[in-house]
Amino acid sequence: METRSPKTAWKFVLIPVIAMAILAMYPQISLWVNKGSEWKGSYSVSNYDEVAYSAYVNALINGKPRRNDPFANTDDEAHESLYSIQFIPAYSIAAPARILGFSASSAFIFLGLFTAIFSVLALFWLIQTVTGNPALSAVGTLAIFCFGTAVAFQGELRYLVEGRILIDFFPFLRRYQPGFAFPIFFVFFVFVWRSFMQIEWKRAVGYAVLSGITFAVLVFSYFYLWTAAAAWVSCLTVFNVFGNKDDRLRVISSAGIIGALASLSLIAYFIMLSNQVSSPDSVLLSTNTHAPDFASPPLIIGLIVAVAIGIFAYRGRLVFRDPRVLLAISFAVTPVILLNQQVVTGRVLQPVHYEIFIANYLVLIAAVLLFAMLQKAPNDSERPRFSKALIYVAALAVVWGFIEASAPTTRNAVYANIRDDTIPAVRLIEQRVASDPIRNRTHIVLATNFVSSDFIPTVSVLRPLWNAHTSTAGGVSIAENKRLFYLYLYYSGFTSRDLEDALRQNVFEVTAAIFGPDRALPALGQPDKKISVAEISTEAKKYADFAAAFSAADAANPHLDYLIVPTKAEPDFTNLDRWYQRDNGESTGLFKVYGLTTKTATHP
Repeated sequence: METRSPKTAWKFVLIPVIAMAILAMYPQISLWVNKGSEWKGSYSVSNYDEVAYSAYVNALINGKPRRNDPFANTDDEAHESLYSIQFIPAYSIAAPARILGFSASSAFIFLGLFTAIFSVLALFWLIQTVTGNPALSAVGTLAIFCFGTAVAFQGELRYLVEGRILIDFFPFLRRYQPGFAFPIFFVFFVFVWRSFMQIEWKRAVGYAVLSGITFAVLVFSYFYLWTAAAAWVSCLTVFNVFGNKDDRLRVISSAGIIGALASLSLIAYFIMLSNQVSSPDSVLLSTNTHAPDFASPPLIIGLIVAVAIGIFAYRGRLVFRDPRVLLAISFAVTPVILLNQQVVTGRVLQPVHYEIFIANYLVLIAAVLLFAMLQKAPNDSERPRFSKALIYVAALAVVWGFIEASAPTTRNAVYANIRDDTIPAVRLIEQRVASDPIRNRTHIVLATNFVSSDFIPTVSVLRPLWNAHTSTAGGVSIAENKRLFYLYLYYSGFTSRDLEDALRQNVFEVTAAIFGPDRALPALGQPDKKISVAEISTEAKKYADFAAAFSAADAANPHLDYLIVPTKAEPDFTNLDRWYQRDNGESTGLFKVYGLTTKTATHP
């Protein structure tokens, strides 16, 4: 296995850095090109939950406390939420943005680029540290990130096979979870590896301490990252203790230091978690089961890699006690623990998050390390052929990466335009709020399309009547979220038949508001609880009863201040006009803004 000087080695990383930076920015570049000088400042959303995180960051930029609810526009919540507990990414983004005068949208544009570049650098560092082969490390890094979505059987591969997707683009780039801490995830691997490999005691301790500190950052960054890190370091420790007796004492000592430091952060974490307004089960959509899961694509690939390592070791191509072999096996089998811990614990916490954000990348790292260990340093005659093979792999990765970036960008272009055109409507409302004699009160806005409603907390401190993330910060209960959704439907002119049709079509936002996200998307944890036709009819009847019994008390709780509707497709205002007086309205781009005042109304 060839080695190069550090300065020479790092030159190779430029190719994957440039390639992934371009691919990461492709949706935003597409939006800029499409909008031209008409771009209003929105960031290109690549994942459904990104707008929830950008809303929380926007609240922090605007001086809100850590325990705030950006969707209910409330401060100093008595309880914690997963936003307030996993605060390191949010503050790391919001603090510099506030100092520099950046909006949350601008910060998220930079964050996408930051995540891509630093993830490449961190993963390259990991592979280069283990293999000493910079060319292979660069190509391996590019391949891991470009093929990661496909290995999870998501993105364009699943879309081509089944015509549907759960997540597209590059999952690791989801802002800010797992995006912000994703490079730190790989840095943790390097620190642990170096701690385990150091012969000098002081250096081993130093890297163990750095590992513990890095783990603490992961704990307060993203649940699925720190739990995966804990599972992996446990695997690596066990494999080294039983597979490499010569280093057993050093490994145990380093693991003990890491574990002690990790425990301190976890104590604080679980104290905060115990102070949630909702139980962890309801927030993380935990389900009770002891059933094993060996059908996950990343898990299957990981087992194949682990078996291949075993076969090569048996045939003498690899030495099982080689620390690099043990490292590769640890990456390959960690998904087995992540996706089957419920066999022991009896609880499943949305295992699909491990599949799409972590396990897919771990098994690809294992495959790259296996390939690297099987390669001998090419001689002068073999070097051109080896280099050409790497070039082909890199080219294939870039081509597939472009498909993963461009296809969802095209599919989501309409939604990107809607978000961008929502901003002028919001700014118009803010101008009116500025002239309100009691402008410090919470102003509530009804935006009759889901996309705009979900984006309002990212670009303002206005409160949407309801959006798809209203209940996620803990300030609004599940029951209250459903009532607000009923109000949203009622004012937007939806009938019980419209609701029933949307439920039958499994429109996610609608189904999640009525039945919960776990049943709207069974992949999150409850695949055996499909929604029946009878349940849909019952829920449609409940909404019909709500609409029929609607009263002035309902209209006043909460009081609406503004309305945002599509200029060319205004909804049926019959229900709204019973309780509110609309002004003449003002058009701005795709939308029209109405000011609302309460009026006395009676049912016909």
